Amino acid sequence: MRPRRPRPPLAVAAVLGLLLGCGRCGESPAPPERLLPATGTFALLLPRLGDSATDLGLLVRAALSVPAASGLGEQVAAVKAQLGFDPLDPEGLRGVGLDPGRAAGASLLYHPQGGVLLALPLADRAAAEALLARLARDRLGATEREERGAVVVLRQPGGPAALAYAAARGNLLLASGPAAPEHVAEAAGRAEADALSASPAFQAIRAAAGDRPGALLYARSGGHEVPALLRDGVGLALRGTASGAMLRLLVLLPPERAEVWREVLGGEAGLAAGKEELARLPEGMFAAGRLGGSPAALARRLGYLYPAEAAALAGAGLDPVRDLAAHLAPGAAAGLWLPPALDLPAVARSGAAAARDPFRLLHPGLRWRVADAAGLRSGLSKLARALPALGIAPVAEGPDGWSAPVGGGRLAWRLAGDHLYLAGGPGRLEALQAAGARFAAPTPTSRAALEGGEAAGVLDVGRLVAGFRALPGSSFGTGPDGFVMRALVERFLEPASHLTAVSLRLELLPGAARVDLAIEGGVR
Repeated sequence: MRPRRPRPPLAVAAVLGLLLGCGRCGESPAPPERLLPATGTFALLLPRLGDSATDLGLLVRAALSVPAASGLGEQVAAVKAQLGFDPLDPEGLRGVGLDPGRAAGASLLYHPQGGVLLALPLADRAAAEALLARLARDRLGATEREERGAVVVLRQPGGPAALAYAAARGNLLLASGPAAPEHVAEAAGRAEADALSASPAFQAIRAAAGDRPGALLYARSGGHEVPALLRDGVGLALRGTASGAMLRLLVLLPPERAEVWREVLGGEAGLAAGKEELARLPEGMFAAGRLGGSPAALARRLGYLYPAEAAALAGAGLDPVRDLAAHLAPGAAAGLWLPPALDLPAVARSGAAAARDPFRLLHPGLRWRVADAAGLRSGLSKLARALPALGIAPVAEGPDGWSAPVGGGRLAWRLAGDHLYLAGGPGRLEALQAAGARFAAPTPTSRAALEGGEAAGVLDVGRLVAGFRALPGSSFGTGPDGFVMRALVERFLEPASHLTAVSLRLELLPGAARVDLAIEGGVR
């Protein structure tokens, strides 16, 4: 019998295990945002690389179920063939030396030469280096390898750097282009104060994103590429689901801007009022939404956005805030019907004509609560007198009603009790006031979207598609042109028929606004 070898003490075994492990992985892993720069124009964070790959795979499979996106399958297959592995499969990522259980990140560098810097979770350096060498050789013709300290540079014979990488703190840092070695070296030695993780704006965006998203895109505050509305920092979170996708837009709001948003959008009282009005919209609408903010605050903001129009009203002796909005109360809901008959050939011939006559395509309806009926009645009468060029005239059916021509139809509004009703299209004003079945969101997710937040809306895609398919033949034209028009419309309806609902909810958080967009597909 062979003598039994003595087992090492537990502490010694643990130290040996740590030494062996660290001998392969180097320094302890750091999150990618610790290595990416705070000054990058855009940054992308994948909180768990494997989960993000799975989410993207779900989105691709959902898209491939739509015949109109059949070409996407070929593109995905081509990417897999070029890479030599499936980037949408966590095991495929593991096979090329990456850890699918950790985070990955990328930054669009704010640099004279531009460039993108990647920070990937490294699990097996040899496997990752083999992948990079093959891709550099096959895709870039970079066959020469040079080591500059910890940075490995791959380039064409005699040419500038094509690719550079380094292993740092458990990550594979990777960049391309002539400046790639400098970008990688900077990232490997980046001070904590200069890292993306130290950016207060990024920290706020990440906190506002809530539950771990599949991907989080961040745009740096103050960047010249960002619109003024998003000037304090913006993020976009994406998560794939078995039935669709969830997008979350995050807008940072300093205290003074947050106060304006809160006034325009309203609080808990406005939410309750908006939900009550939404519950009274009639059945048959394919889209509906609610708002509970201050009408006067909203009118003031619109005046700032459209100064020429505001000046024209002032010149006519009308103050929209004082004469109209101040007499409305928080709590409004609006929706859209599809007209029972469309003139699609006329719309197709002239988009400008359709813009001038929107009732060719849509019939809008709106309910708004009234705080001071007498004051609003006086303001509406003043509106008709102040702007005779609009052709405002009293409606024949009942008092306190007016209408104005819009294209070939008329936009009508009526003050009745404690509500103002506005609609476009024959019979729609009466439908808003009539009793009967009410609008209902088509899915649990879309119904939940309408229950919270300062504003929300739902598009019932199934009802919209059914409405188009139920249109009479005259809506498409006659003869061969009608056949072509119907076929053209069907090209848009077929992919849309794979969706059930699109819902939107806007919610104010401390220091940020969050907009959730849910896109649902599958069987209703």
